[in-house]
Amino acid sequence: MDVVPSLVLNKEGLEFLQWSSIRVRRDQLLRESDHTQVQDSPLNEGQRAQAAAYRKLLRDVPQDVGDPFTVVWPEKPGFLK
Repeated sequence: MDVVPSLVLNKEGLEFLQWSSIRVRRDQLLRESDHTQVQDSPLNEGQRAQAAAYRKLLRDVPQDVGDPFTVVWPEKPGFLK
């Protein structure tokens, strides 16, 4: 008799999937704002500093939260929307 794997995940499995999803989203948001940190960016120094602060908050997301279901994403600066 073949054994069919269970599709029901335990708490640890759900948390693992959620952390993976968070990292994928974080990496996507970082890629979308990469252009803000290059020398020939059309942003002024204040905007570049705001973008750098936003990117720092994004990089801190997985480390600052103990529960993957309560992540609060930093707000994207208005000029990046």
